[in-house]
Amino acid sequence: MKKLSWTKDQRRRAGAFLGLALLCGLTLLYCLVNIFTIDRFGTAYSPDEENYINMARNLLEHGYYSYWGGEPDAYVSPGYPVFLTLCMALFGTDLQGIDCIKFVQAFLVCGTAALVFTQVWLLTKKYSMALIAAALQGFNGCYPYYSRRMLTEVLFAFMMMLFFVVFTLALQREKKWLHFLSGLLFCAAVFVRPLLIIVLPVLYLPLLVKYWRQWKKFFLPLGLFLLGFVLLGLPWWIRNLVTLHKFVFLATQTNPLFYGIVKDPKALGLEDPHSLLGNILLFFQLLVQRPVETLRWILVEKFNTIFMAPGGDVQYLPTITDFVKLASLFLGLAGALRAFFSKKLVWAAIPFFLYFLAIFAFVPTARFALQYWPLLACFAGFAVGGLFTGLEPACWPFGKGKASSEQE
Repeated sequence: MKKLSWTKDQRRRAGAFLGLALLCGLTLLYCLVNIFTIDRFGTAYSPDEENYINMARNLLEHGYYSYWGGEPDAYVSPGYPVFLTLCMALFGTDLQGIDCIKFVQAFLVCGTAALVFTQVWLLTKKYSMALIAAALQGFNGCYPYYSRRMLTEVLFAFMMMLFFVVFTLALQREKKWLHFLSGLLFCAAVFVRPLLIIVLPVLYLPLLVKYWRQWKKFFLPLGLFLLGFVLLGLPWWIRNLVTLHKFVFLATQTNPLFYGIVKDPKALGLEDPHSLLGNILLFFQLLVQRPVETLRWILVEKFNTIFMAPGGDVQYLPTITDFVKLASLFLGLAGALRAFFSKKLVWAAIPFFLYFLAIFAFVPTARFALQYWPLLACFAGFAVGGLFTGLEPACWPFGKGKASSEQE
């Protein structure tokens, strides 16, 4: 019988995927422990959870979309309510149906760790960096805890990473259908948490640089991306025009921006302008009138509230979660800064920093950090792995490239 022999690369690949499978299994177990042991069929929902659940029930039973109930509105974007509606259509609207959604979200948590692994490997072709990043994501206990909550965080983390993986493939392989699919996924992710829209102006900078003055090669992929975005968003925009008699791009909610400008707006006698432009003008007014207080609130107090809060809602292994969060935060920021000065990885760092800084415009809460941990885990993988193997990627952002013979 002929002896089966594996090459060094094959052994490394098999070891990496075995490690990823083990990691995803442990992450799933972590989620299930939270689901089975923490108030499994309880009804003590937060206000946001209760509103999302009622939205899904209203859509199924009465056919209208409303966050506040009573009459149609567009207060929140439709991503998560539609997700809940689809799940309830399959599993039911009662407590048993809601319980099933928790298990769906548990698999999304595992999928997010796998997507972090995939994204880092696509950017670097280094299995070691990919496993480090996936471990930081998988062992972040916030996501297993939130798998049992009817909130946007778990779905958004999955959709965001799915978009970045497909978009990276679109840039590397230059397949037209991947650009179109990227547009669809970007719209889906933005409809779950709209802040991601801020990276749109810089997404196609790599192709703009590569195909400078070769406009067809630049505008065709960009056009397909925008076509995908518009096609998925069109039903929402048409619904708002027909039902509300006005165009609503994402949502009408503005209060998180207003209450993020200053620590206590009521103490200063401020009123919500109820518009993006009005809040921006108010911010610059406060920056001129109270520069030290405003900057300390924006840059220091908000950072501590969002990213440095210990424990949070995590009930199991909080010490490990705190360690993972701190490692992801500081190693991730270090990796992103290092990538920013790399000729190739800068295209990944630019949208990250734009997105990361945008959160400081809003009211601070530890929940908001959950949209950043997967990206920070990716850059943390770069930082740790780069200490031993270097940070320059094998094929990012252009061309198919060749898989490194030193894959780790």
